[in-house]
Amino acid sequence: MFSTLCILIIAILAIGSGVLAYLYYKEKKKGYKYKKGMMVQKVYLQNMSHDIRTPMNAICGFSQILCNKEIRDMLSEEEISEYGIIIQSNTDLLSTLVNDILDISDMESGKYRMNIGTCNVNDVCRKAISTVKYRCPDNVNMYMTTDVPDTFTIQSDSKRVEQVIMNYLTNAEKHTDEGEIRVHVSLDENPGMVTFSVTDTGEGVPPENAERIFGRFEKFNTINGGTGLGLPICRKIATQLGGEAKMDLKHQGKGARFVFTHPIQ
Repeated sequence: MFSTLCILIIAILAIGSGVLAYLYYKEKKKGYKYKKGMMVQKVYLQNMSHDIRTPMNAICGFSQILCNKEIRDMLSEEEISEYGIIIQSNTDLLSTLVNDILDISDMESGKYRMNIGTCNVNDVCRKAISTVKYRCPDNVNMYMTTDVPDTFTIQSDSKRVEQVIMNYLTNAEKHTDEGEIRVHVSLDENPGMVTFSVTDTGEGVPPENAERIFGRFEKFNTINGGTGLGLPICRKIATQLGGEAKMDLKHQGKGARFVFTHPIQ
Protein backbone atom coordinates (compact mmCIF):
# COMPACT_ATOMS: atom_id res chain seq x y z
CA MET A 1 0.00 0.00 0.00
CA PHE A 2 2.83 2.39 0.87
CA SER A 3 4.50 1.93 -2.53
CA THR A 4 1.18 2.51 -4.27
CA LEU A 5 0.73 5.70 -2.26
CA CYS A 6 4.20 6.91 -3.25
CA ILE A 7 3.40 6.31 -6.93
CA LEU A 8 0.13 8.23 -6.54
CA ILE A 9 1.89 11.18 -4.89
CA ILE A 10 4.55 11.27 -7.62
CA ALA A 11 1.79 11.19 -10.24
CA ILE A 12 -0.01 14.08 -8.54
CA LEU A 13 3.14 16.18 -8.48
CA ALA A 14 3.99 15.35 -12.09
CA ILE A 15 0.51 16.21 -13.32
CA GLY A 16 0.51 19.35 -11.21
CA SER A 17 3.82 20.48 -12.66
CA GLY A 18 2.42 20.05 -16.16
CA VAL A 19 -0.66 22.09 -15.31
CA LEU A 20 1.53 24.79 -13.80
CA ALA A 21 3.70 24.98 -16.90
CA TYR A 22 0.65 25.28 -19.14
CA LEU A 23 -1.00 27.95 -16.98
CA TYR A 24 2.23 29.89 -16.77
CA TYR A 25 2.62 29.75 -20.55
CA LYS A 26 -0.90 31.11 -20.97
CA GLU A 27 -0.27 33.93 -18.52
CA LYS A 28 2.92 34.93 -20.36
CA LYS A 29 1.23 34.63 -23.75
CA LYS A 30 -1.52 37.00 -22.62
CA GLY A 31 1.12 39.53 -21.64
CA TYR A 32 0.83 39.33 -17.87
CA LYS A 33 3.88 40.11 -15.80
CA TYR A 34 6.27 37.40 -14.65
CA LYS A 35 5.16 38.07 -11.07
CA LYS A 36 1.63 36.87 -11.91
CA GLY A 37 2.94 33.51 -13.12
CA MET A 38 5.07 33.10 -10.02
CA MET A 39 2.10 33.90 -7.79
CA VAL A 40 0.02 31.18 -9.46
CA GLN A 41 2.86 28.72 -8.92
CA LYS A 42 3.30 29.72 -5.26
CA VAL A 43 -0.40 29.37 -4.43
CA TYR A 44 -0.62 26.06 -6.24
CA LEU A 45 2.38 24.55 -4.43
CA GLN A 46 1.13 25.75 -1.05
CA ASN A 47 -2.24 24.13 -1.65
CA MET A 48 -0.73 20.92 -2.97
CA SER A 49 1.75 20.45 -0.13
CA HIS A 50 -1.04 20.73 2.46
CA ASP A 51 -3.56 18.64 0.56
CA ILE A 52 -1.13 15.81 -0.13
CA ARG A 53 0.45 15.70 3.32
CA THR A 54 -2.81 15.56 5.31
CA PRO A 55 -4.43 12.46 3.72
CA MET A 56 -1.02 10.82 3.20
CA ASN A 57 -0.27 10.96 6.93
CA ALA A 58 -3.67 9.49 7.74
CA ILE A 59 -3.35 6.66 5.21
CA CYS A 60 0.19 5.77 6.28
CA GLY A 61 -0.55 5.96 10.01
CA PHE A 62 -3.71 3.87 10.05
CA SER A 63 -2.33 1.40 7.48
CA GLN A 64 0.65 0.73 9.72
CA ILE A 65 -1.69 0.09 12.64
CA LEU A 66 -3.82 -2.37 10.70
CA CYS A 67 -0.78 -4.12 9.22
CA ASN A 68 0.81 -4.66 12.64
CA LYS A 69 -0.63 -7.97 13.88
CA GLU A 70 0.12 -7.31 17.55
CA ILE A 71 -1.66 -3.97 17.52
CA ARG A 72 -4.50 -5.23 15.32
CA ASP A 73 -5.25 -8.08 17.75
CA MET A 74 -5.84 -5.50 20.49
CA LEU A 75 -8.42 -3.61 18.43
CA SER A 76 -12.14 -4.24 18.42
CA GLU A 77 -14.01 -4.95 15.19
CA GLU A 78 -15.59 -1.49 15.43
CA GLU A 79 -12.16 0.16 15.66
CA ILE A 80 -10.82 -1.85 12.72
CA SER A 81 -13.85 -0.86 10.67
CA GLU A 82 -13.48 2.79 11.70
CA TYR A 83 -9.78 2.85 10.69
CA GLY A 84 -10.67 1.26 7.36
CA ILE A 85 -13.23 4.01 6.72
CA ILE A 86 -10.63 6.67 7.54
CA ILE A 87 -8.18 5.11 5.08
CA GLN A 88 -10.87 4.94 2.38
CA SER A 89 -11.95 8.52 3.00
CA ASN A 90 -8.42 9.88 2.70
CA THR A 91 -7.74 7.73 -0.36
CA ASP A 92 -10.82 9.33 -1.93
CA LEU A 93 -9.42 12.78 -1.09
CA LEU A 94 -6.21 11.99 -2.96
CA SER A 95 -8.21 10.60 -5.87
CA THR A 96 -10.34 13.76 -5.98
CA LEU A 97 -7.17 15.82 -6.02
CA VAL A 98 -5.89 13.96 -9.08
CA ASN A 99 -9.26 14.16 -10.85
CA ASP A 100 -9.55 17.92 -10.26
CA ILE A 101 -6.10 18.51 -11.73
CA LEU A 102 -6.83 16.30 -14.74
CA ASP A 103 -10.20 17.99 -15.32
CA ILE A 104 -8.86 21.54 -15.18
CA SER A 105 -5.95 20.54 -17.42
CA ASP A 106 -8.32 19.02 -20.02
CA MET A 107 -10.56 22.09 -19.87
CA GLU A 108 -7.64 24.43 -20.44
CA SER A 109 -6.32 22.38 -23.36
CA GLY A 110 -9.74 21.93 -24.99
CA LYS A 111 -9.83 18.15 -24.50
CA TYR A 112 -12.77 18.14 -22.09
CA ARG A 113 -15.68 16.31 -23.71
CA MET A 114 -19.35 15.89 -22.88
CA ASN A 115 -21.31 12.68 -23.45
CA ILE A 116 -24.87 13.85 -23.97
CA GLY A 117 -27.72 11.47 -23.21
CA THR A 118 -30.88 11.14 -21.12
CA CYS A 119 -30.39 12.53 -17.61
CA ASN A 120 -32.90 12.01 -14.79
CA VAL A 121 -32.41 15.12 -12.64
CA ASN A 122 -33.66 13.63 -9.36
CA ASP A 123 -31.60 10.46 -9.72
CA VAL A 124 -28.46 12.49 -10.40
CA CYS A 125 -28.92 14.40 -7.14
CA ARG A 126 -29.55 11.23 -5.15
CA LYS A 127 -26.38 9.64 -6.54
CA ALA A 128 -24.34 12.73 -5.69
CA ILE A 129 -25.61 12.69 -2.10
CA SER A 130 -24.96 8.96 -1.65
CA THR A 131 -21.40 9.39 -2.92
CA VAL A 132 -20.36 12.13 -0.47
CA LYS A 133 -22.70 11.66 2.49
CA TYR A 134 -20.30 9.44 4.45
CA ARG A 135 -17.97 12.45 4.75
CA CYS A 136 -20.71 14.64 6.19
CA PRO A 137 -20.12 15.77 9.81
CA ASP A 138 -22.24 13.97 12.42
CA ASN A 139 -24.00 17.18 13.44
CA VAL A 140 -25.07 17.98 9.87
CA ASN A 141 -28.20 16.63 8.19
CA MET A 142 -27.77 16.23 4.44
CA TYR A 143 -30.98 15.75 2.48
CA MET A 144 -32.75 16.45 -0.81
CA THR A 145 -36.02 18.15 -1.76
CA THR A 146 -37.45 18.50 -5.25
CA ASP A 147 -40.32 20.15 -7.11
CA VAL A 148 -39.61 17.99 -10.15
CA PRO A 149 -41.43 14.71 -10.96
CA ASP A 150 -39.26 11.60 -10.65
CA THR A 151 -39.79 10.84 -14.34
CA PHE A 152 -38.49 14.22 -15.50
CA THR A 153 -35.39 14.08 -17.71
CA ILE A 154 -33.19 16.42 -19.73
CA GLN A 155 -30.61 15.86 -22.44
CA SER A 156 -27.25 16.29 -20.79
CA ASP A 157 -24.10 14.55 -19.52
CA SER A 158 -25.31 12.85 -16.34
CA LYS A 159 -21.81 12.35 -14.94
CA ARG A 160 -20.92 16.04 -15.38
CA VAL A 161 -24.19 17.21 -13.81
CA GLU A 162 -23.53 14.86 -10.90
CA GLN A 163 -19.97 16.18 -10.65
CA VAL A 164 -21.22 19.76 -10.19
CA ILE A 165 -23.63 18.70 -7.43
CA MET A 166 -20.91 16.62 -5.74
CA ASN A 167 -18.44 19.52 -5.84
CA TYR A 168 -21.04 21.82 -4.30
CA LEU A 169 -21.78 19.24 -1.59
CA THR A 170 -18.11 18.63 -0.87
CA ASN A 171 -17.57 22.36 -0.55
CA ALA A 172 -20.54 22.63 1.83
CA GLU A 173 -19.23 19.74 3.97
CA LYS A 174 -15.90 21.49 4.46
CA HIS A 175 -17.53 24.66 5.77
CA THR A 176 -20.51 23.33 7.74
CA ASP A 177 -19.99 21.99 11.27
CA GLU A 178 -23.63 21.83 12.32
CA GLY A 179 -27.10 22.31 10.91
CA GLU A 180 -27.97 21.06 7.46
CA ILE A 181 -26.96 20.77 3.81
CA ARG A 182 -29.90 20.74 1.43
CA VAL A 183 -30.02 19.84 -2.25
CA HIS A 184 -33.05 21.22 -4.09
CA VAL A 185 -34.30 20.89 -7.67
CA SER A 186 -36.73 23.38 -9.22
CA LEU A 187 -38.30 24.17 -12.59
CA ASP A 188 -39.90 27.43 -11.46
CA GLU A 189 -36.98 29.43 -10.08
CA ASN A 190 -35.54 30.13 -13.54
CA PRO A 191 -38.09 29.61 -16.37
CA GLY A 192 -36.77 27.37 -19.11
CA MET A 193 -34.04 26.02 -16.84
CA VAL A 194 -33.64 23.26 -14.27
CA THR A 195 -32.21 24.87 -11.15
CA PHE A 196 -30.07 22.71 -8.89
CA SER A 197 -29.07 24.32 -5.59
CA VAL A 198 -27.04 23.35 -2.54
CA THR A 199 -27.72 25.34 0.62
CA ASP A 200 -25.76 24.98 3.84
CA THR A 201 -25.76 26.49 7.33
CA GLY A 202 -22.00 26.92 7.45
CA GLU A 203 -19.72 29.91 7.78
CA GLY A 204 -20.93 31.50 4.55
CA VAL A 205 -19.07 33.64 2.00
CA PRO A 206 -18.90 37.46 2.00
CA PRO A 207 -20.79 38.88 -1.03
CA GLU A 208 -17.65 40.63 -2.27
CA ASN A 209 -16.00 37.21 -2.69
CA ALA A 210 -18.90 35.61 -4.57
CA GLU A 211 -17.05 35.74 -7.89
CA ARG A 212 -13.54 35.35 -6.58
CA ILE A 213 -14.24 31.88 -5.13
CA PHE A 214 -14.84 30.63 -8.67
CA GLY A 215 -11.28 31.55 -9.61
CA ARG A 216 -8.60 28.87 -9.91
CA PHE A 217 -6.75 27.99 -6.69
CA GLU A 218 -8.79 30.46 -4.62
CA LYS A 219 -9.14 29.33 -0.98
CA PHE A 220 -10.31 31.52 1.88
CA ASN A 221 -9.94 28.87 4.56
CA THR A 222 -6.50 27.26 4.56
CA ILE A 223 -7.46 24.82 7.33
CA ASN A 224 -9.90 22.84 5.17
CA GLY A 225 -8.54 20.65 2.41
CA GLY A 226 -8.96 21.19 -1.30
CA THR A 227 -7.05 22.57 -4.25
CA GLY A 228 -9.31 25.51 -4.95
CA LEU A 229 -10.33 23.89 -8.25
CA GLY A 230 -13.77 22.44 -7.40
CA LEU A 231 -15.84 25.57 -7.97
CA PRO A 232 -13.96 26.65 -11.15
CA ILE A 233 -14.65 23.19 -12.56
CA CYS A 234 -18.35 23.60 -11.71
CA ARG A 235 -18.46 26.84 -13.65
CA LYS A 236 -16.64 25.36 -16.66
CA ILE A 237 -19.05 22.40 -16.79
CA ALA A 238 -22.12 24.61 -16.38
CA THR A 239 -20.97 26.93 -19.15
CA GLN A 240 -20.33 24.05 -21.55
CA LEU A 241 -23.81 22.69 -20.82
CA GLY A 242 -25.39 26.06 -21.59
CA GLY A 243 -26.11 26.96 -17.97
CA GLU A 244 -24.57 28.88 -15.12
CA ALA A 245 -22.82 28.15 -11.81
CA LYS A 246 -22.83 30.87 -9.17
CA MET A 247 -23.36 31.77 -5.53
CA ASP A 248 -26.83 33.08 -4.70
CA LEU A 249 -26.35 36.66 -3.48
CA LYS A 250 -30.02 36.88 -2.49
CA HIS A 251 -29.77 34.01 -0.01
CA GLN A 252 -31.12 34.97 3.39
CA GLY A 253 -30.00 33.40 6.66
CA LYS A 254 -26.90 31.57 7.83
CA GLY A 255 -24.54 29.86 5.42
CA ALA A 256 -24.38 29.95 1.64
CA ARG A 257 -26.43 28.81 -1.35
CA PHE A 258 -24.82 27.69 -4.60
CA VAL A 259 -26.84 27.41 -7.80
CA PHE A 260 -26.38 25.44 -11.02
CA THR A 261 -28.82 26.14 -13.85
CA HIS A 262 -29.25 23.85 -16.86
CA PRO A 263 -31.43 24.38 -19.95
CA ILE A 264 -34.51 22.18 -20.09
CA GLN A 265 -34.05 21.94 -23.86
